[in-house]
Order: sequence, then structure tokens, then C-alpha cells
Amino acid sequence: MKDIDESRMIDRWFPVAAVDDACRTPEGSGQNEKAIFTWFASRPIAQARAAVLCSLLEDSPESRTAVNTAVRTGDTDVIENLSKQIVNNHSKKPVVLDCFSGRGIIPLEAARLGLRAVGVDLSPVAVLASRLLADWPLQNWDREPSLPFKHISSDQGSEALFVSPEARLLVDVRSLLHEVGIRVEKKMSRYYPKNQLGNYPWGTLWATTIPCDACKRRFPLIGSLVLRNPYKRTYDPGQALRIHADTESGTWHVEVFEGIPTDQPTFTASAGRRGKSARCPFAGCHHVHSLDAVKSKGFAKQYQDAPIATADIVQILVPGRKKPIERKVFRTLDEREIEAATDPSILDDLESFGDLTPVPNERIPSGSNDTIRALGYGFLDFGSLMNRRQARLFAETVRAIRECHAELLPNVSPEYAKALTSYACANLVRCLRAATRGVRLQAVGKTNGSEQNRNKVGDIFVNQSSIGYGLDFFEVGVGTGPGTWSSRAETMLRPLEAHLERITALAQAGKFRISSATALPYRDSTVDVVVTDPPYYSMIEYADASDLFYVWLKRCLFDILPELFGNRDHLQNTDQEIIVSRRSGDSDPRDAAWYEKELSVAFGEMRRVLKPEGRLLVVFGHSDPAAWRRLLGAVRDAGFVVTSAWPARTESGETGVASIKVTVTIGCRPAPSERPTALANHVEREIVELIRDRQPKWDDDHLAVSDQLMASYGPAMEVVGRYRRVLSADGSEPDLNHFLSIGRRAAEDTMAIQIEKLPLETFDKFTRFAIFWIRAFGRTPVNKGEAVFHSQASELSLADLRGHLLVETKSGYVITLDAPPSITERSSVIHIVRALAAAWPTGGTEEAATVLADAVRDPDDAHIWATISDLVQQLPDSDKIAKALTACQRNRRPIVAMARSGLKRRHPSQSVLELPFDE
Repeated sequence: MKDIDESRMIDRWFPVAAVDDACRTPEGSGQNEKAIFTWFASRPIAQARAAVLCSLLEDSPESRTAVNTAVRTGDTDVIENLSKQIVNNHSKKPVVLDCFSGRGIIPLEAARLGLRAVGVDLSPVAVLASRLLADWPLQNWDREPSLPFKHISSDQGSEALFVSPEARLLVDVRSLLHEVGIRVEKKMSRYYPKNQLGNYPWGTLWATTIPCDACKRRFPLIGSLVLRNPYKRTYDPGQALRIHADTESGTWHVEVFEGIPTDQPTFTASAGRRGKSARCPFAGCHHVHSLDAVKSKGFAKQYQDAPIATADIVQILVPGRKKPIERKVFRTLDEREIEAATDPSILDDLESFGDLTPVPNERIPSGSNDTIRALGYGFLDFGSLMNRRQARLFAETVRAIRECHAELLPNVSPEYAKALTSYACANLVRCLRAATRGVRLQAVGKTNGSEQNRNKVGDIFVNQSSIGYGLDFFEVGVGTGPGTWSSRAETMLRPLEAHLERITALAQAGKFRISSATALPYRDSTVDVVVTDPPYYSMIEYADASDLFYVWLKRCLFDILPELFGNRDHLQNTDQEIIVSRRSGDSDPRDAAWYEKELSVAFGEMRRVLKPEGRLLVVFGHSDPAAWRRLLGAVRDAGFVVTSAWPARTESGETGVASIKVTVTIGCRPAPSERPTALANHVEREIVELIRDRQPKWDDDHLAVSDQLMASYGPAMEVVGRYRRVLSADGSEPDLNHFLSIGRRAAEDTMAIQIEKLPLETFDKFTRFAIFWIRAFGRTPVNKGEAVFHSQASELSLADLRGHLLVETKSGYVITLDAPPSITERSSVIHIVRALAAAWPTGGTEEAATVLADAVRDPDDAHIWATISDLVQQLPDSDKIAKALTACQRNRRPIVAMARSGLKRRHPSQSVLELPFDE
């Protein structure tokens, strides 16, 4: 059967190399755009731009050249010309929809082109992020009246010099952020006393204290005694903590001293043991509390917060330098500071926000320990994630933002007041990332003073989807320094300025709203293109990870953006969230089957709203083939035909949850109403033929072995989608996994890998598997799904390999090259080579020859020595296996001669070449 009609660029070509290169640059990765507001796993700008352009343009050499330039450089003239070309090819400006819009990166690129960009997301936090990025910056605010607040001019500090006079939005956002900061400082000054120099300290280190189970005395849980590492070049000795415990009085205090720690922390992993434990510091006790015992005290409400040390920002004159350097100098708190920090009435006079409590009392969803780590320590609501003073600081910040909004309304339009207030809330969210009990004090440098030192605050996200927790934590104050309101404001305004400068003259603001992808609020056949980046299986629990932001945003915006934050009684909706939930317990229905079913419904909705000639582009990346099978199955079940798949290296590598380096842009179109039925063997041949046609292009794009395996899914789906049904000879229908395996195997075969001029297919299947695995993954761990899929593509099962060639670790499956239990005439080549690698270090030539004799085959077998050569090339020079096999290579002749002699003694009546071998 011939391919369906292909008229769009995405069906024939995608600028893979340009996307790869651009994603390595700040502009192409979207570094500036992502810094404006926090959201998860957003698309790089380069990939989003390429996807939008290729989905709408007709294919031609001239268009390809222009798209390459637009993706690589972001040239506004080229982008505007492409925009005109797209509009000219349509009766009116096309509608581009993203059904999982998230931060709004994909709609932004459609909006920059002047197209009608629309986006929906189930999360109100995500919709707010999209408006901040792709709606309000693209509107013209020049006719708005002046704000009632004092504007910052260029002579008020170097931080204002970058403000562009024509960027009205930027100037006013800066003015509002400055005003909010001043108001919060006034309201909180009594709780954050200034130091003896008349300045606010940068921040305070806190520790959780617990009563000892043995001596009953209370002591602090501190995981590190380092405050600031030393640095020899600036004559900085560093600073550390020392805990003094007075047994007679049952009290303790800390000492801040110059130098490196001399004691052990009270909460750390014991030598030779896994997992942290808490050690009582009082003499005569030193009782050790397990981590479970520490957690149980949290649920028993036995935790108390104690301020440990505070840090001042000081200018230091260093010998040999003309200008002073800034240093964060730690000290113990005085009585005045301790009283202010621990005032028991600090929250008593706070007023509610409408009918919402001033400090969030919403309960953290049960079972979400993996996403909000503090839940496992007994912190059950979002307000408890902060100490009392920090909670007051954020409540006062919300109040200041709301007061400013009320003062804006008589002076500017309601829409502009909403926009400006939302940018203030964006800074609130950015401050939240440097707040709560999940923030660590980070002392950069080394204890030997050899590296530059500095102090900063850690991020609450330990990965892209889990909010950390610490029994000791750092709280920034109302002054200056990393994590403070003023610092966060500056690091948001600079990206906003760069973002505004890249808006084209043709740009048109995008439109965003809350909606489930399973019930799109659009009429049938009204959308020209859907470009979307669906949720990545179980990788990120979007609602759970952003509910901390939501509960604070709700208090600020419940009546300002009621369509987003007017739901005052609940957290974000998870009933329709299309993910595989990681919540513990059996009550959450969002399992793998739910994900596939709901994703199918969502793609069905996309099929409904698309015009008959429309295109669907799905951007997806996952290291688990099971996730791919479910995604592609949902696409097929919704009535789409895959027309192309373009892998690009768009990610840095680690998400913290799974490793993704490649994402694939999958081109789809509505399936023809009439499609034939085909036999499975016919479809399998078509898959192989199509992958043979595509593979040279993958080589031209320099795709690695593992990337080409991922790329094979697209052609396999493309062929399967040509048919209404695919039947086996017995009338049954093979599942999708079968055809994905065929595609993967075809990709392996088409690569025509040769080992020392021997085709890979001439090796036994275990050796083929090992060679291909090492080329694709090396010695790095691979998840179970990938291991299963790779074994199936090699006509093996995981049971055949587990314990023999693959070893399961906490991080996944890794290939083992250790010695097998024994070598016989039935051993595969890879097992013989592993035995040789183990034999050489202990017995040299003689032991290696014994291995070859035990294998009962020609000791000079080309496949054995080709496998040795390939492993030496693939493994690092420092690898012990590589070193041993290199030695075997150098001593090949004596090893072979000695092995042949041994074989003749064992089998005097047979020629070596006549001896049996069965793989």
C-alpha cells in the first residue's frame, strides 16, 4: 500500500540537527522564558518553534532553509517572513492548540508568529504561567496611565540600567515589585531586627529539636556543621558550628567559630550504616535514634523549631584587592533576635483573605510522600511546611500584593492590574522555591580551601517533581541576598526583558483557560493544528508538586482571577489529571490503565476539534518503552495515523525521576475513513522496509544507537496506522508491542553493525544482545521497561538474561561482565570473553588458555577475538575488564597456541574445527 498523501513539512522533514544545536544554547533552550515562572518539564523553545513551523508550512527547499535559520538563530525577520507565508497559505490565520499547555512554551511560538494560539491545562497554576509568558507580554500597554507608585529611574541603582524605555510592562512590573518589597519590609521589621550595622541579616539557620528517648533532654537535629567553606585565595578561614550540651542543666547552645568542623553532626549516617540517624549530644547518653524514630516524633507533635545561627552580608577588604568583596558572615543570635524569631504570638493578629485563612491550612493529600517529603515527618498541611515567622512573611507579602492591586484599579485598566499583580505573584512563587523546611543552606567550595567559596540557598525541588524536606533548614529574611524578595525580583526581571525584546511585530497574544484535555471547549473541526506535550506517564505529579504554589496564589488571586483561583475549598483538581500516580495506597485510581484510557479520550477530543486536513504533533520522551506503547496506542485508538517521528536531543539528561536525553516529535494526521485490513507478516515487512529507508537519514543526523532505537517507534506506528486492522494467520490481532519490537529489531539490523568486519547477525543471540546493549547504554543503569523491550527485540526474555548478563540494581538493570559460573562447549561467545577477562589477572596466559580449552572450540575463533576487540573499544581505558582484555589481545598468539595444545590432549581423536558448538 502506498503512503497517504503527505503535503506538510512535518510529514517529510524536521530540522533535527538545528534543534539539537539550538537546545544547547540559552536562547534555544528557553532559559529566559523558563525563568519567569516555575513550571515543570517544559519544551525547549527551539523544538516548539520547529514543531509549530513544520506543522503549518508546505515542504520546499526554501522553506527548509528558512526554518533552519529560525530555529538556530531566532531571527525575527525570518520568523516574520515565515509567518506571512503561513497566513498566505490559509484562508485566515490558523488556530494552533496545545491541550496540555503547561508553561505555554508551544503556544508562545505560535503567538510569536502572529497565529491564533490557544492553550488549555487542568492546572490553574499552569494557566497562570502561560498567561505570564504568552498572553500579557504580547499585548500593547502603552496607553495605560502611570502607576500610583514611585518609578525606579536609572540613577537609582545599576539594577535599573537594563530597563528599556519602550518596555512599558517591564518598567511597571519593576515598580510594583519594588513597592511590594518596601511594604513587606515595614510590616515585618519587628520580626527581623537589624544587626549592629543597621542592616537586615541575610537569613537564619534553623534546626528541629526532639526529646531524647533515653535521657529525655531536647537536642537539635543538624545535618551539617559547615557554615562557610574556607578559601585560601581570599584569606577566608571558613566558619563552622560546634554544639555544646550541658548535662547538668539539660540545655545546649551552639558556637560559631572560624575553621572547619571538628565534631560530627547530630543527624547523619553512621559509619558503615545506611540511612541517617539522630545522636543525642549529651555526655553519658549519646543515644542513637533511627530515622523511623525521628519521624514518629513528628507525628507525635514533639518537634520544635530553634534558630541556630544568623548570617550578615559584610564587605571585606582582602589583601591584594582594591575593592572589597562580599562575604556572608555567620554568628549566633542575640536575645533580641531570638525573641523576635520565636515570638509565640507572631501569627495571632493576621487577618484572613476573604474566607481563607491567612496561612494555608489545606491538607497535603495522603500518600503523596514521594512528592512532598515533609508529609512523611508528620507535617500534614501546607502552612506547617514553614516555621511561624516565615509563614507570617508570606502572608504579609500576599497582603501587600493585594493592597497594591486595590490601589492600581482606580488608575489603570482592570486587565492591566491583573497582569501586573500576577507578575508580583510570580515573584512570590519564585520566593517559595527558596522557602519552607525544604531549603538547605548551601556552602559551596571545599574544606581544604582550594575552591572558590560562597553561600546560597538550595531549591525546594530535589528533582523536577519532589519537594524536599530537611530537619535543619535556612530561612531568608527581608533584606538582600540569595532567595530574598529583591534578589528574586531582579532575576525575574532580566529574563522578562529579554523575552519582551524577542516579541515580533506580528505577534498576537495567546488565549489560555482551564480545561481538561478530555473535554475541550472548542467546536468540531475548528483547529488547524494541535501541537502538544502530554504528561510523561509517572514522571511528574503536576498538581501535587504545584499545590504549594496554588494555596498561596489562591489567597492572593481568589477574587482577582476567580476563573483560575476561585475554588477556595480545595486543592487543584486531580480527578482528571492524566498521569500514573505515585501516591502510596490503593485509593488512587490513576494507574497505567487509567493513563492509557484517559489519554485515548484526550486524543479523541483532539481528533474531534481538528479540521479534516489538520495535523497533530505530539512531543514525547520517556526511557520506558511501556510509556511509549501506551502513548502510541492512545494515538492509534483515537483515529490518528502516524506519518513521521523525529528524535532530537533536547534534554540535559536527568529529571531526577527518569533519564531522558531524547524527545521525539511525532507527526500525525486523522486516519482516512476507509482503510484496508492487512496480514501481520505483510505489515512486518513494510515496517522493515520503511526503517531501512529512514536509517540513512538518522545516520546523517548523527543519532546515537539508543536514539535510533527510539526513532524506530515512529515508522512502526506509521505502517500499522495505514490499516484498519492487522491480523495474524490465525485471525488474532497482535498487540502494539509486537510491532514496536519489530521496528526496534529492524533498526538494530539496519544499522549493519560489524564487529571486526563480521556482521552482528552472525554472532549468537546472547553476544548480539551484549554488544548492542553496551553500544547503546554502556555500563549505565537502564529501567526495567527498557531492559524488557531490548531483550524482546533480541528474541530473548528478561528471565533469560537476569543474573546471567543483566544485574538488577536500585537504579535499574546493568550489564555484567564479571566471570560466568562456568564455561562449557555450549557457552556463548560473550560468556567466554567474560571468563577470559576474569582469568587473565589471576593466571595470565595459562588461565586464559584454559578458558578457551573449556569452551571446546577453535581458540582462534574470529567471533571471540572480534568481541574482545569491540569491548576494548567501547569500554573506558580505565575499566578493569578493558585492561584485562587488552592484555589478552596482546598475548593472543601464545594463548591460542596453549589452548590448542590443551584441546588436543583432551580430544586426541578430533580436529579442533570438528568439535561441537551449539549456541
